[in-house]
Amino acid sequence: MCANDPRSRKSCCPVGCCSNIGRREFLTGLGALGGAALAVQLGLFDSAVANAMEATPKPGNAKQPLFRAAFTREPVDRYYMGWPGAAYDIAASQRRYTEVLEKAAARLGVKIDIQAEALTDSAAVNAFLESTAATQADGVILTVMGLHPCGWDKVDWYLENRGDLPTIVFAPQGTQFTPTLQKYRTIPRLFVGSTQDVEWLGTALRMLKTVWQMSVTRVAVVHGQQEQEQKLEPLGTMLHHIPLERFALAYDATANSTEAREIAACYRSKSQRIVEPDENEIFEAARTYVANRQLIKETGCDAITMDCLGLVADRRTPPPCMAYMQLLNEGTCGACERDITATLSLLLGSFLLDRPGFMHNPSPNTVRNTYMGAHCTAPTKMDGVDEPDSEYVLRSHHESDWGVAPQVILREGQDVTMMKFLHPGELMACTGTLLANIETHPGDGVGGCRTAFEMSVDDVADTRDIRGHHNVLVYGKHLPMLKAYTQLSGLAYSHITG
Repeated sequence: MCANDPRSRKSCCPVGCCSNIGRREFLTGLGALGGAALAVQLGLFDSAVANAMEATPKPGNAKQPLFRAAFTREPVDRYYMGWPGAAYDIAASQRRYTEVLEKAAARLGVKIDIQAEALTDSAAVNAFLESTAATQADGVILTVMGLHPCGWDKVDWYLENRGDLPTIVFAPQGTQFTPTLQKYRTIPRLFVGSTQDVEWLGTALRMLKTVWQMSVTRVAVVHGQQEQEQKLEPLGTMLHHIPLERFALAYDATANSTEAREIAACYRSKSQRIVEPDENEIFEAARTYVANRQLIKETGCDAITMDCLGLVADRRTPPPCMAYMQLLNEGTCGACERDITATLSLLLGSFLLDRPGFMHNPSPNTVRNTYMGAHCTAPTKMDGVDEPDSEYVLRSHHESDWGVAPQVILREGQDVTMMKFLHPGELMACTGTLLANIETHPGDGVGGCRTAFEMSVDDVADTRDIRGHHNVLVYGKHLPMLKAYTQLSGLAYSHITG
């Protein structure tokens, strides 16, 4: 493998910070900024909060989600003629669907109540609707087990009476034709998954969990002087606004932090090399991480975004670039410049795609009609929260030439998705391919933030037409998944050029 391929990387952290620990466990053990050695030795720095959240009953203070599942079909033991045909084993197929759902629920850390008795008439559907309401389920998966003679009428009856409960209808091959699927493609809070891949039921459950996660997640928004809460509809995400000075005071409290010293040792040992920062700046960067985690804990939030540049400009606190790198690596979110829609986009990447994203400033390349993006923080877990780290270099924050920022080496030739919430009710996206990393050094005539890339963009005639600032780059091409999620969530979807 190439030396810059993160998959070839071996960890050499001397303080044992390269195994796994959950985010909640860290916050519990942190206390009043204590217990750093234990937290670090247990493996904070290659932890995956998305994975930990799936193993943990709840993000924030919300209840563990409950989803219900049922099967719609005709009241027969065996089909004859028509789809799915006499060769389709009804009982064995239902057992197979049940097995996939149960395994996925265990993997995702959610509850699922699977009704074994099939919905074969309107009375059965009514009873299922009543029991679903009584249990206050967070979403439903209906598996269609027949097309002929009237296999979808039970689905219709359910949809007419479900309200706005997020629902996925799984229609395996043999249970649908084109006109059937066309009928359901514009109904809000509904996605019909039509595929021969029975394992896709696990993806369906993850999509429902993502809708729930976005609705119960709390984001600390650090800016100004006011403290208040704001709910973002239709997502349901709660913003908890707190004064900017609270971060400054939290940072001040870390002046003698043992945690920060051990975290700084991790930063140094895991980096490919160190260019500008000195040892004290690396320690100060680690202090911003401890301060951010303390604020997340104090506010009962799951993620954070801050008006960081004002503090940096006043040299009140150093840039939190390394802190936000690590929060992204853990599957949660630290987002620069109090960008709410970027925060939502980063959270979506972690929840839905299990991949941290790279929030960046846009810069179309008009010479090559490509797209360049750059920022002074980026995750090293671009392949996924449980995957090896990309290489990174410790650099200074480019705008202030102060503090520490990671220059993450992205994989050239990698297929990517670029996305951004335009507002809480609309998501835009496109796909492309990473072409090159962009280096910035004094005197070379190239400026901009430390992690920088150039990419080609699919289906874009002129990259100057790309909308958005602080768009989010994620490894892999995920447009079908994003489109399905927006329909399930009742959101609008658009191409990144509009």
